[in-house]
Amino acid sequence: MAEAEHRSLDLPLMSFATEQEIAKLKASDQWRRESRAALTLVKTRAVTIVLVALHAGAVMKEHHAAGPITVAVVEGAIRFKAAGEERVLRRGGLLALGDAIQHEVEALEESAFVLTVNHATK
Repeated sequence: MAEAEHRSLDLPLMSFATEQEIAKLKASDQWRRESRAALTLVKTRAVTIVLVALHAGAVMKEHHAAGPITVAVVEGAIRFKAAGEERVLRRGGLLALGDAIQHEVEALEESAFVLTVNHATK
């Protein structure tokens, strides 16, 4: 976020008011300028957790993460495409995807989701 505040991303105990964090994202310059806004909530050697907000119609073109992921939709609805399959997830929906699989995300309406990337130790 352009208006990022300095904060720790790896404390032993962290909690978040997701709705308040989404409101902050939607009040940001990043949200006004771009098709999406994101805020890293947690970043450790084991896991990264990112809150992502998308404008209706926004598409995150095909990409992959450096580990298995989960996507938990907290607002709106998204279309998730991976491995030749497609899933529509609405608020409360949860998806798990294996390690480094190419995928694409499209916001069917204004949406927000929590992305968790597991940095599996190998």
